[in-house]
Amino acid sequence: MIRYSWVLMVLCCHLSGPCCAQPNGNDSLFQSSALSAVRLSDAGTSRPVFLSSAPVIRLFIFLSPECPLCQNYTRPLNMLKQQYGEKIQFWGIIPGKTYTREAILAFAEKYKISYPLLIDSSLRLSRSLHAAVTPEVILLNARNELVYKGAIDNWLKELGKQRTKATENYLQDAIVMTLQRKSPPVKRTRAVGCGINDF
Repeated sequence: MIRYSWVLMVLCCHLSGPCCAQPNGNDSLFQSSALSAVRLSDAGTSRPVFLSSAPVIRLFIFLSPECPLCQNYTRPLNMLKQQYGEKIQFWGIIPGKTYTREAILAFAEKYKISYPLLIDSSLRLSRSLHAAVTPEVILLNARNELVYKGAIDNWLKELGKQRTKATENYLQDAIVMTLQRKSPPVKRTRAVGCGINDF
């Protein structure tokens, strides 16, 4: 990733708030009725979307169209969708009211995002799932129990410092173990990125 992208990311985090989400202790059962009552907007159609209360495994990917780190992770996330999309619901979540529908669609088109992008303008879903930064992923099993929350992998050590390639694929490991009805080896990590705005 070129240097000016990191400058943009640091600026984004500075303007948005804390860059890192500290793991919290909420591993509770999320109420399916509460989640399904959250009203989101499909960026592709502008239609309201209510999350299904069906017993399915769901992955929520919190993204910001202008965040260089979010942009960088679109390719591996698309690959995970291609590999596991028939068994898991993938939802891209754009929190807040910062981005217009046109900006979100341009982001989706440029990076060929293969899963729906939903706008959480009220931040109701983001708060319900305790999402704090972008990018951040939250995986729930079919019983709406928290399986994994945090970073996609360990490629980024901290802002401006990254490995040549990831050596720990937290999200993929969590998906594989969940499909095998086992607990993942790592349940929480610290997501590094831009803080979710409170508007």
